Amino acid sequence: MRTRSTATLTAAAAILLALTSCSSDEKPDTAACKTAMAKQLDQAIADGDQAKESNRPAACDGVDDKTLQRIAGELTTEKAGDAVEDAVEDTTAQPSPECRAWIETELRGTGDIDAASGMDVCGDLTDEELDQAIEDVTNDLTNDGATTAP
Repeated sequence: MRTRSTATLTAAAAILLALTSCSSDEKPDTAACKTAMAKQLDQAIADGDQAKESNRPAACDGVDDKTLQRIAGELTTEKAGDAVEDAVEDTTAQPSPECRAWIETELRGTGDIDAASGMDVCGDLTDEELDQAIEDVTNDLTNDGATTAP
């Protein structure tokens, strides 16, 4: 499980925004710069509270400050989105093997789920999670050709 805190993302964004220097007349490769900055951001996130301030990557030589700030914003938004997705995935309960077996038995028997009898086995799931588990087992059985969907 990967956990990223808002504080780490904020610190990493500050590190990226600190990457300023004079630009040259050469046309910079902003894609290479973004890749290098992403690598630095990933390292800063991995280092967490131990992250050190980074210098401008060599791939960013010649990239103007405004472009660096835009890239830093894009990367921070992407990483924040990843953190939210990870948090949502980590909080979604999965049915226990016993719960899954009970659902399968119910579907193979009458094809109907008697939720009251499943509370002992699947009681730790919310209604939405139980509905999703039933749908998942139904799809698995249907795809395996074991039964038809109720």
